[in-house]
Amino acid sequence: MNNDINQDIAKELVAQTAGKTYDDLAHPTAHATGQIVSFIPRTVKVWLGKWEKWILNGEYAIKETEALLAEKLKHIPEEKIVEPEPYVAVPAIQQLSYSLDSVDLRNLYASLLTSSMNVDKKDAVHPAFVGIIGQLTPDEARLLTVLPEENWMLKPLVDFGFESEERPGIVPYRRNYTDIGDHVCVFPENICAYIENLDRLKIIRIIDDHLVEEKYYSHIFNSDIYLSTKKLLSQQNKTLVCLKKSFYVTDFGRLFINTCVK
Repeated sequence: MNNDINQDIAKELVAQTAGKTYDDLAHPTAHATGQIVSFIPRTVKVWLGKWEKWILNGEYAIKETEALLAEKLKHIPEEKIVEPEPYVAVPAIQQLSYSLDSVDLRNLYASLLTSSMNVDKKDAVHPAFVGIIGQLTPDEARLLTVLPEENWMLKPLVDFGFESEERPGIVPYRRNYTDIGDHVCVFPENICAYIENLDRLKIIRIIDDHLVEEKYYSHIFNSDIYLSTKKLLSQQNKTLVCLKKSFYVTDFGRLFINTCVK
Protein backbone atom coordinates (compact mmCIF):
# COMPACT_ATOMS: atom_id res chain seq x y z
CA MET A 1 0.00 0.00 0.00
CA ASN A 2 2.84 2.41 0.81
CA ASN A 3 4.30 1.92 -2.67
CA ASP A 4 0.92 2.72 -4.23
CA ILE A 5 0.65 5.88 -2.13
CA ASN A 6 4.14 7.02 -3.10
CA GLN A 7 3.38 6.31 -6.76
CA ASP A 8 0.18 8.35 -6.50
CA ILE A 9 2.11 11.20 -4.90
CA ALA A 10 4.78 11.04 -7.59
CA LYS A 11 2.13 11.14 -10.35
CA GLU A 12 0.43 14.09 -8.71
CA LEU A 13 3.75 15.91 -8.37
CA VAL A 14 4.41 15.48 -12.08
CA ALA A 15 0.91 16.64 -12.97
CA GLN A 16 1.09 19.69 -10.75
CA THR A 17 4.58 20.59 -11.89
CA ALA A 18 3.21 20.93 -15.42
CA GLY A 19 0.68 23.51 -14.24
CA LYS A 20 0.38 26.39 -11.86
CA THR A 21 2.29 24.69 -9.05
CA TYR A 22 5.43 24.95 -11.14
CA ASP A 23 5.33 28.72 -10.70
CA ASP A 24 4.79 28.30 -6.96
CA LEU A 25 7.86 26.11 -6.64
CA ALA A 26 10.02 28.15 -8.98
CA HIS A 27 9.10 31.45 -7.34
CA PRO A 28 8.30 30.79 -3.66
CA THR A 29 6.88 33.76 -1.82
CA ALA A 30 5.37 34.40 1.60
CA HIS A 31 1.72 35.40 1.80
CA ALA A 32 -1.33 35.29 4.04
CA THR A 33 -4.38 33.24 3.13
CA GLY A 34 -7.24 32.74 5.58
CA GLN A 35 -5.80 31.57 8.87
CA ILE A 36 -2.34 30.84 7.50
CA VAL A 37 0.36 32.98 9.09
CA SER A 38 1.72 35.49 6.58
CA PHE A 39 5.33 34.37 6.55
CA ILE A 40 4.67 30.73 5.62
CA PRO A 41 6.14 30.21 2.14
CA ARG A 42 3.59 29.31 -0.48
CA THR A 43 5.57 26.17 -1.18
CA VAL A 44 4.84 24.85 2.34
CA LYS A 45 1.10 25.05 1.73
CA VAL A 46 1.46 23.53 -1.74
CA TRP A 47 3.59 20.61 -0.58
CA LEU A 48 1.51 19.78 2.48
CA GLY A 49 -1.75 20.19 0.58
CA LYS A 50 -0.71 17.57 -1.97
CA TRP A 51 -0.72 14.91 0.75
CA GLU A 52 -3.88 15.98 2.55
CA LYS A 53 -6.03 13.24 1.05
CA TRP A 54 -3.76 10.55 2.54
CA ILE A 55 -3.95 12.00 6.05
CA LEU A 56 -6.60 11.05 8.62
CA ASN A 57 -8.62 14.19 9.37
CA GLY A 58 -6.50 15.69 6.63
CA GLU A 59 -7.67 19.28 6.42
CA TYR A 60 -7.45 19.91 10.16
CA ALA A 61 -4.04 18.21 10.46
CA ILE A 62 -2.67 20.18 7.52
CA LYS A 63 -3.85 23.51 8.94
CA GLU A 64 -2.37 22.77 12.35
CA THR A 65 0.89 21.62 10.77
CA GLU A 66 1.13 24.79 8.69
CA ALA A 67 0.74 26.89 11.83
CA LEU A 68 3.43 24.93 13.68
CA LEU A 69 5.83 25.10 10.75
CA ALA A 70 5.29 28.84 10.42
CA GLU A 71 7.03 29.58 13.71
CA LYS A 72 9.87 27.14 13.09
CA LEU A 73 10.51 28.17 9.49
CA LYS A 74 10.54 31.92 10.03
CA HIS A 75 14.20 31.84 11.05
CA ILE A 76 15.27 29.86 7.98
CA PRO A 77 16.10 31.77 4.76
CA GLU A 78 13.45 30.97 2.19
CA GLU A 79 16.03 29.89 -0.38
CA LYS A 80 17.04 27.08 2.00
CA ILE A 81 13.50 25.68 2.25
CA VAL A 82 13.04 22.58 0.10
CA GLU A 83 10.33 20.02 -0.41
CA PRO A 84 10.22 17.26 2.25
CA GLU A 85 10.41 13.65 1.17
CA PRO A 86 6.98 11.95 1.07
CA TYR A 87 8.23 9.04 3.21
CA VAL A 88 8.86 11.56 5.99
CA ALA A 89 6.10 14.12 5.46
CA VAL A 90 3.10 11.81 5.00
CA PRO A 91 3.55 9.62 8.12
CA ALA A 92 4.74 12.62 10.17
CA ILE A 93 1.59 14.64 9.44
CA GLN A 94 -0.58 11.59 9.97
CA GLN A 95 1.01 10.84 13.35
CA LEU A 96 0.88 14.51 14.27
CA SER A 97 -2.89 14.42 13.82
CA TYR A 98 -3.04 11.88 16.67
CA SER A 99 -0.87 14.08 18.91
CA LEU A 100 -2.46 17.51 18.62
CA ASP A 101 -3.41 17.43 22.30
CA SER A 102 0.26 17.09 23.34
CA VAL A 103 2.41 20.14 22.74
CA ASP A 104 5.58 18.14 23.41
CA LEU A 105 4.88 15.43 20.83
CA ARG A 106 3.54 17.73 18.13
CA ASN A 107 6.63 19.91 18.49
CA LEU A 108 8.79 16.85 17.81
CA TYR A 109 6.85 16.13 14.62
CA ALA A 110 6.96 19.79 13.58
CA SER A 111 10.72 19.95 14.20
CA LEU A 112 11.18 16.77 12.18
CA LEU A 113 9.20 18.27 9.28
CA THR A 114 11.13 21.52 9.55
CA SER A 115 14.45 19.65 9.39
CA SER A 116 13.23 17.70 6.36
CA MET A 117 12.49 21.02 4.63
CA ASN A 118 15.81 22.66 5.55
CA VAL A 119 18.48 22.04 2.95
CA ASP A 120 21.15 22.23 5.67
CA LYS A 121 19.55 19.46 7.78
CA LYS A 122 17.60 17.42 5.24
CA ASP A 123 20.30 14.75 4.85
CA ALA A 124 20.28 14.05 8.60
CA VAL A 125 16.58 13.09 8.63
CA HIS A 126 16.27 9.34 9.10
CA PRO A 127 12.96 7.71 8.09
CA ALA A 128 12.91 5.83 11.41
CA PHE A 129 12.49 9.10 13.31
CA VAL A 130 8.74 9.27 12.61
CA GLY A 131 8.17 5.86 14.17
CA ILE A 132 10.35 6.68 17.16
CA ILE A 133 8.30 9.76 18.04
CA GLY A 134 5.18 7.60 17.89
CA GLN A 135 6.66 5.42 20.65
CA LEU A 136 7.38 8.28 23.06
CA THR A 137 5.25 9.67 25.85
CA PRO A 138 5.05 13.44 26.39
CA ASP A 139 7.29 13.01 29.45
CA GLU A 140 9.90 11.21 27.35
CA ALA A 141 9.75 14.02 24.82
CA ARG A 142 10.51 16.47 27.64
CA LEU A 143 13.31 14.23 28.87
CA LEU A 144 15.05 14.53 25.50
CA THR A 145 15.60 18.24 26.18
CA VAL A 146 17.80 17.55 29.22
CA LEU A 147 19.96 14.73 27.91
CA PRO A 148 23.72 15.35 27.75
CA GLU A 149 24.91 17.76 25.08
CA GLU A 150 27.73 15.42 24.04
CA ASN A 151 27.22 11.75 23.25
CA TRP A 152 30.44 10.78 25.02
CA MET A 153 29.22 12.26 28.32
CA LEU A 154 28.12 9.65 30.86
CA LYS A 155 25.17 10.34 33.15
CA PRO A 156 24.65 8.48 36.44
CA LEU A 157 22.13 5.67 36.90
CA VAL A 158 21.43 3.57 39.99
CA ASP A 159 19.81 0.19 40.51
CA PHE A 160 17.98 -0.18 43.84
CA GLY A 161 17.95 -3.46 45.68
CA PHE A 162 17.60 -4.57 49.26
CA GLU A 163 18.94 -7.07 51.75
CA SER A 164 16.85 -8.70 54.45
CA GLU A 165 17.17 -11.42 56.99
CA GLU A 166 14.39 -13.34 55.27
CA ARG A 167 16.20 -13.79 51.96
CA PRO A 168 19.89 -14.29 51.16
CA GLY A 169 21.66 -11.99 48.73
CA ILE A 170 20.48 -8.74 47.15
CA VAL A 171 16.91 -8.61 45.86
CA PRO A 172 16.32 -6.22 42.89
CA TYR A 173 13.83 -3.47 43.71
CA ARG A 174 14.08 -0.70 41.11
CA ARG A 175 16.35 -0.52 38.08
CA ASN A 176 17.82 2.38 36.11
CA TYR A 177 16.85 5.26 38.36
CA THR A 178 18.06 8.80 37.72
CA ASP A 179 16.76 12.14 38.88
CA ILE A 180 17.40 13.80 35.52
CA GLY A 181 13.67 14.13 34.87
CA ASP A 182 12.63 15.48 38.26
CA HIS A 183 12.14 19.04 37.02
CA VAL A 184 10.85 18.31 33.50
CA CYS A 185 8.63 15.23 33.78
CA VAL A 186 5.01 15.40 34.90
CA PHE A 187 5.34 11.85 36.27
CA PRO A 188 8.97 11.61 37.48
CA GLU A 189 8.10 8.41 39.36
CA ASN A 190 8.03 6.70 35.92
CA ILE A 191 11.60 7.71 35.10
CA CYS A 192 12.93 4.13 35.18
CA ALA A 193 10.47 3.06 32.49
CA TYR A 194 11.30 6.18 30.44
CA ILE A 195 15.02 5.44 30.59
CA GLU A 196 14.48 1.82 29.57
CA ASN A 197 12.28 2.88 26.64
CA LEU A 198 14.88 5.37 25.39
CA ASP A 199 17.46 2.58 25.61
CA ARG A 200 15.13 0.25 23.68
CA LEU A 201 14.79 2.88 20.96
CA LYS A 202 18.61 3.27 20.78
CA ILE A 203 18.42 6.93 21.81
CA ILE A 204 20.57 6.16 24.83
CA ARG A 205 22.64 3.18 25.91
CA ILE A 206 22.62 1.86 29.49
CA ILE A 207 25.95 0.43 30.59
CA ASP A 208 27.23 -1.23 33.77
CA ASP A 209 30.26 1.07 33.98
CA HIS A 210 29.93 3.70 36.67
CA LEU A 211 31.41 7.15 37.12
CA VAL A 212 34.47 7.11 39.33
CA GLU A 213 33.79 10.19 41.40
CA GLU A 214 31.10 9.83 44.05
CA LYS A 215 29.98 13.44 43.59
CA TYR A 216 28.22 12.55 40.33
CA TYR A 217 25.80 10.33 42.29
CA SER A 218 25.32 12.60 45.31
CA HIS A 219 22.23 14.32 43.89
CA ILE A 220 20.59 10.94 43.27
CA PHE A 221 21.26 9.89 46.85
CA ASN A 222 19.63 13.12 48.04
CA SER A 223 16.56 12.84 45.80
CA ASP A 224 13.07 12.41 47.22
CA ILE A 225 12.57 9.03 45.55
CA TYR A 226 15.83 7.65 46.92
CA LEU A 227 15.11 8.89 50.44
CA SER A 228 11.49 7.69 50.40
CA THR A 229 12.57 4.27 49.07
CA LYS A 230 15.19 3.97 51.79
CA LYS A 231 12.63 4.88 54.46
CA LEU A 232 10.02 2.46 53.12
CA LEU A 233 12.45 -0.45 53.03
CA SER A 234 13.71 0.38 56.50
CA GLN A 235 10.15 0.16 57.84
CA GLN A 236 10.05 -3.35 56.36
CA ASN A 237 13.33 -4.27 58.05
CA LYS A 238 15.13 -4.21 54.73
CA THR A 239 18.39 -2.46 53.91
CA LEU A 240 18.61 -0.46 50.71
CA VAL A 241 21.54 -1.40 48.47
CA CYS A 242 22.53 0.61 45.37
CA LEU A 243 24.44 -0.46 42.28
CA LYS A 244 25.97 2.49 40.41
CA LYS A 245 25.75 2.47 36.61
CA SER A 246 25.54 5.07 33.83
CA PHE A 247 24.13 5.85 30.39
CA TYR A 248 25.12 7.90 27.38
CA VAL A 249 23.42 9.29 24.28
CA THR A 250 24.16 7.21 21.18
CA ASP A 251 25.22 8.67 17.83
CA PHE A 252 21.79 7.75 16.51
CA GLY A 253 20.20 9.43 19.52
CA ARG A 254 22.19 12.61 19.02
CA LEU A 255 21.11 12.69 15.37
CA PHE A 256 17.50 12.23 16.46
CA ILE A 257 17.72 15.03 19.05
CA ASN A 258 19.43 17.44 16.66
CA THR A 259 16.73 16.74 14.05
CA CYS A 260 13.58 16.52 16.13
CA VAL A 261 14.25 18.49 19.32
CA LYS A 262 16.59 21.37 18.55
